[in-house]
Amino acid sequence: MELIDAGKCLKAAQKEQGITSRELAKRSGTSPQQMLRWRSNKNIKLHTIQLLTFHLGISIDAFIAFGNK
Repeated sequence: MELIDAGKCLKAAQKEQGITSRELAKRSGTSPQQMLRWRSNKNIKLHTIQLLTFHLGISIDAFIAFGNK
């Protein structure tokens, strides 16, 4: 089983959805600084991924697929 780089997935998903880190942070109820930490982190907790994918309007499967692009 191959591990994914969740930060890479987040960056790619944001780019595809056309949403900035600042906007996603606002929608998610977190700070832009925390969003930057998530973007640079390979490991993100599942509940955080669920929150981010909800606000990006994509499924977790789609989020993970962004790591392969």
